[in-house]
Amino acid sequence: MTLIALEEEGLMSFPEILIDHFKPVYQIAICYIHYNGKILLLKRHHSSSSGNRWCAPGGKLENGETPLQTVIREVSEETAIQLNAKQLDFVQTIYIRVPQRKAEKDSILHLFKATLPKNPLTEYTVVLNKEHTDYLWINPQECNMLNMIVGGKALLQLL
Repeated sequence: MTLIALEEEGLMSFPEILIDHFKPVYQIAICYIHYNGKILLLKRHHSSSSGNRWCAPGGKLENGETPLQTVIREVSEETAIQLNAKQLDFVQTIYIRVPQRKAEKDSILHLFKATLPKNPLTEYTVVLNKEHTDYLWINPQECNMLNMIVGGKALLQLL
């Protein structure tokens, strides 16, 4: 059992809930997409939550969706990359608490990874939606130089 303290006083717990009085507000599914030794990161729009920070594609589960359905939908909406269930590997579920101005916000994060076939990278053209302003394919060890979302660097250690 592990409880990790995150930057900005957040907490991340796995495999079981170790955070006192944990009450998740929502669930999220994200996917680190690998291609030729690099991962795809997206830069959040400055007006969004976690603005101007780098993250993996993903988002909130909609009513009735499974985490797998969510990650396929969100990757498509945010990048135009079409993944299927066979390409996705579930890594684990993580319980997160991030402090907010008025209270703490708890969420459940379902972490996936995918490895794209070694086709030319041009076959994986990234088309961003309005939630993001930039993207990059980066070596995972270079992510320490980026302004990642809270817990983003810790999540990379799980892959």
